[in-house]
Amino acid sequence: MHRRISQTVMAAIAAICLAAAVSPGAPPEVSLTDRDFKKLDTFEAVVLRKADKAFADKEYRRAAVDYDSFITQFPRSVATPYALLRKGRSLQLDDKRFAAIKVYDEILDYFPNAVDYASAALYFIGDCHWQNGEPAKAVKAWAKQAQDEDYRKHPLAAGAINRLADQLVRQENWNDAVEYYKQVAVDFRQSHHDAACEALSKVLDYSVRIAPDEAKLREFYEKVRGFDRHPRATDENDYWTSVIAAIDARGRFEEADRAKREDYYRYWAGAMAGKHAKWDDFQIAQAHFQFLSDGDEQKWMARLDRQFADYQEEGDYSRIVKWIALYAKHETKLAEYYTKLSFEKMKNEQIVALIQALYESGNVPIARNAIPKLKADQMSDDKRESLGNWIIRRRDAEGAKLVFASMADQARGTMGMVRGYQELQMPEPGLKIVGGVLNEPRYAEEAYYTKGQFHQWLRQWAEAIAAYRQSDSPPKSSFRIAECLLADGKRDAAVVELREIENFFRKEAPEASQRIAYAYRDTGAKKLYIAELRRLITKYRESPQSSTAHQQLESMGIKPGRGGVDAN
Repeated sequence: MHRRISQTVMAAIAAICLAAAVSPGAPPEVSLTDRDFKKLDTFEAVVLRKADKAFADKEYRRAAVDYDSFITQFPRSVATPYALLRKGRSLQLDDKRFAAIKVYDEILDYFPNAVDYASAALYFIGDCHWQNGEPAKAVKAWAKQAQDEDYRKHPLAAGAINRLADQLVRQENWNDAVEYYKQVAVDFRQSHHDAACEALSKVLDYSVRIAPDEAKLREFYEKVRGFDRHPRATDENDYWTSVIAAIDARGRFEEADRAKREDYYRYWAGAMAGKHAKWDDFQIAQAHFQFLSDGDEQKWMARLDRQFADYQEEGDYSRIVKWIALYAKHETKLAEYYTKLSFEKMKNEQIVALIQALYESGNVPIARNAIPKLKADQMSDDKRESLGNWIIRRRDAEGAKLVFASMADQARGTMGMVRGYQELQMPEPGLKIVGGVLNEPRYAEEAYYTKGQFHQWLRQWAEAIAAYRQSDSPPKSSFRIAECLLADGKRDAAVVELREIENFFRKEAPEASQRIAYAYRDTGAKKLYIAELRRLITKYRESPQSSTAHQQLESMGIKPGRGGVDAN
């Protein structure tokens, strides 16, 4: 059943001992198959269950004895190779790896056709050698597993073959390594996703970047049924979408490797040439790869202009927006395509896409100019608010203001902009508009709280405290009030505020006590600081703040209890 290992692999194995070895991690355990379990008689099952229980309880020495007892009593049982495997594992897990290897060899010598256990034995032989610091012997065992038609389909083989391939890569033998990666990607596509995806990624590294070969890549794509984590129906569009993404992801080169970068993109631009003329995204990618290979910007623009002219249909404003995004960094070309727009004929979805494309490319003034083009009667306040928030995340208050001001529900629009100023931490303009929603029942609590934040950011303590109290949103507003009082030099008033939180809000009580301690610490009241830390430890023993208090007292050389060093 076993094949001889190829000379190429053997040569790599000989050199592996010179490479740094990385532990493969704990492998999964192999259980008796349902098929074999059903063939056991009652007495066999009882003895085997006893051994399995010891193994599950990690009593490996007892398990090894019990499995050996099963083997002695039932040498002809269908479960004997399994018992041998588990005996070997018990010895291995008891750090008796050389003895374990001898047991695993028994399986290969006497039960080579019991594939479920013989293949696992080969894997664990490699695992023992690896743990013994002999990676060359480990990889030799895994190579046997990889090259046997039956053994290589065992779940444990996936990780072993990937590691074998990894070692070949370390020896710069990609040609053989990639065949092993392909083997794992194909054989374990359904049954071992992690190993298959790891191998699939390595094949892409090779066929896309290291030795580009579109024909072999397409063949591999068909065999594994797509490059996503799970296999699916394949088609031409999916293939090229995946390949283009892979080309882009693997196209990072150091400046010193400029020639390699040009060769890389030249190959893929050539592989894509003459295909899918009507597919814009394909042609845009091909033009981009060609530009990265030859650096000729004029030719790149000419290709894009030709693609647009050849297939543009009347009224297809979404396609014009796409070209505007492509030319976002080229002022003249952007202006040329911008004039092709007819806002009165465009849908709001198209105008929003234009606005977002302009923001993403840094053309903020032009984006703002497009905002008033949105059709008020065709856009809900929900969508306007979503767009306004999106613009806030791009940190443009002026553009967001245009959107929020256009909302039919003016109070909602004002509150949206208040939140925007809050996110951007712009208190002055926030204070100018927050008054417009203080009396709006939907927003009053939030508006007063946000007003308090604006004043606090401006160090206007009295005004901030007044607004927080109006918000009536304890305990969060109470914490903010305490912060303002402390900042204003009113420690005792801050402690009173924090003590109220502690008394009325059970969940926040430990934090309130901790803040009281810090208020004393920061104002130089060391005895009160230590006393509050001790109180916190006693009263809120299970809280994270209690643990922190312990550490703080210990750092000062003070015991948490009443005894210990006295504070000065």
